[in-house]
Amino acid sequence: MIHEFYKDTEIFVTGGSGAVGKALIEKLLRSCDVRKVYILLRTKKNLSVEQRLEKLKQAKIFKVLHATKPHIFERLIPIPGDAALPKLGISAEHIALMSNVSVVFHCAATVRFDEPLPVALKLNVGATYEALLFAEQLKNLKMFMHVSTFYSNPYLKRVEPKLYDSPLDWRMCLKLLQDDSKRDTLDYLTKKLTVGFPNTYTFTKNLAESVVNDFRERLPVAIYRPSIVLHALSEPIPGYPPTLMGAMGLFVLVGAGILKTVFLSFSTRFDITPQDIGIKTMLYYAARAGNEYAQKKAIAEVPIYMSSSSKLSSHTFFQMCQVMEGGLWYDAAFEKNFMLPTCHYTDSRFVYKFLVFTKQILPALLADGLIMLTGRKPVLMGIVRKAYISLEVMKPFLFNTYDSPGMTHIEEMTEATKGTEFDLLPDITRAKTDEGLLDICTTMIFSIREHLLNENPNTIPIAQKRLRIKRWVYNILRAIIVYYILRWLYGFLLNYIEGPTAQ
Repeated sequence: MIHEFYKDTEIFVTGGSGAVGKALIEKLLRSCDVRKVYILLRTKKNLSVEQRLEKLKQAKIFKVLHATKPHIFERLIPIPGDAALPKLGISAEHIALMSNVSVVFHCAATVRFDEPLPVALKLNVGATYEALLFAEQLKNLKMFMHVSTFYSNPYLKRVEPKLYDSPLDWRMCLKLLQDDSKRDTLDYLTKKLTVGFPNTYTFTKNLAESVVNDFRERLPVAIYRPSIVLHALSEPIPGYPPTLMGAMGLFVLVGAGILKTVFLSFSTRFDITPQDIGIKTMLYYAARAGNEYAQKKAIAEVPIYMSSSSKLSSHTFFQMCQVMEGGLWYDAAFEKNFMLPTCHYTDSRFVYKFLVFTKQILPALLADGLIMLTGRKPVLMGIVRKAYISLEVMKPFLFNTYDSPGMTHIEEMTEATKGTEFDLLPDITRAKTDEGLLDICTTMIFSIREHLLNENPNTIPIAQKRLRIKRWVYNILRAIIVYYILRWLYGFLLNYIEGPTAQ
C-alpha cells in the first residue's frame, strides 16, 4: 500500500531541516519512488535557500543515501519561504512550480518546552493555519499530514486516538497574537491560559490539532501523534541520534561526566518512538488516511494516529538508565569528558537538590574558576544550569505514565508492511526483551559518540585510559578526604572523652 500511494508523487515538507523532517526526507528518497520532494527553507545566517539545501544534504543521516543513490538528491528541491509568514511566504511562481504536489507533511514547529507563549502560538498554531491555507491551493492534494505529539492532552491519564476539546479557541489566540498591544498580556497570562498543560509546547500543539480538524471538510487532513522521538533502531544508521535536544542531550551530558543526578519516578514507563519506526508509521498512516479520503465524501472527525510504545514494552526510563550505567559509558568513553560518567537516579527531591549542589554546581564552579584564571570564558556553570532547567521542564514526563491503546492499527500495519522496506516487526520484537534493550542502548551510546559528538571510534582506547586515570585520581582524593574527616572525628571524640578526665 505504501509504495503504491507514494509512487511517482510530488511531496511538500515543512520543517525539513529539523530532526523529524530530515528523517522523513531520507526515507522518502531511499524507499519511496517519489518524483520530487519540495522542502520549505528560509534564508538563515546569510545563507540562501540553495546554500542551506547543500548544507542539509551533508547531514550524516543522508550517509547511506549518498553511498547507494547519490543522484537521488536531484529530486530534492528547495522552496523559499517561512512557516511564520502568511501562506508560508511562498511566491506565486513557486506555488505554480508545486502544482502537482499531492502530499504535504507539516513538520515545522518549535519543540522548546519553555518557549514564550506568543512565539509558540505563532510557530505551532499560526504556522499550521498558514500551511493549511497554502494547501488549499494544491488542486491535486491527496493528504495533508500534521505532525503533533502524543502529549497534546497531558491532563488526561489515558489518551485515545481521537480529538479532544481545546481549552481555548485557536482563532481568538491568533487574533490576540496579531495585536501587538496584547502580546505582553499573553506573556503575563501564560500560566492561567495553559492550566492543565506543563508547558507552552503541549498547549499550542493541542490548539494546532483543532486548527487541522476545522479544515477536515475542506481538505484531506490527518494528525500524527508520536511520543518522545529518540534514536533510530536500525535505519538508516543503527542507533542514529536525531538531535542534541531533549533526552539525547541529557545522555550526552551524563557521558561527559557533567550531569550527575536525575530526579525521576522509578516506575514511570518511558514512552518512546524510535526515529525510524516513527517515520515508517507516519508514512503508512498518511497513505491509509489518503486512501480513506479518496473513498469517502465526508469525514466526521479528523483521522488521528498515535505512535506509542506503552503496549509494546514495559521498560521504564530508570531501567534504561541502569542499563547504560552498567559499564556502557566506559565502553564508549567520550574524548571530551569532565568527570567520571556516572549518574545517581533518585525520586527524593531533597536528595536530588543536595546532589545537584555537591556533584554538579560545586565542581562546575571550581572548574570555571580555574578556566577564568587562564583568561578563558567559563562554560560549565552555564551547561549545568541548562541541564537543570531541561530536567525541570521534563519532570511531568519523568513522573507520569500515560495510558493509551498503543500504536494505532498496529496489527493491520505490521501485516501490511511485512517483508517490505517498511517492516516494523523485527525492531518491535527486539525492543520488548531485556537483551534487546541492552543492545539498543549500546548501539545508541556508540552512535551518539560518533554522530553527535563527531568523535572517531579509534579514539575510544585513549579515552578509556583517561577515564582510568581520572578514576584513580578520584579514588585517591576521596581516600584523602575520608582520612582527614576520620582524623578530625577521632580528635574531636578524643578531646570530648579526655576533657572531663583532665579537669
